[in-house]
Amino acid sequence: MNDYLKNLILGRGPLDHGCEAGMAVVDLYAEALLRGDDVERLFPEVVAHMAGCAACREDIEGLIEALRHVAPPGDPA
Repeated sequence: MNDYLKNLILGRGPLDHGCEAGMAVVDLYAEALLRGDDVERLFPEVVAHMAGCAACREDIEGLIEALRHVAPPGDPA
């Protein structure tokens, strides 16, 4: 099966570079999201991948939730 047909069936768009590519920058994505940065502009590939991959979306949402409960370095606890 060629990549075009596979992507068409599985719903992976041209911006979606797969799980490994998203996980390579997940820390940067999560930090940017928590700062309120425009993650759709900064990380379009991660946003595109999360739209179609429930497993990665759950992992990233869990990471973001965990980071919300951690005080930034230098902040008094």
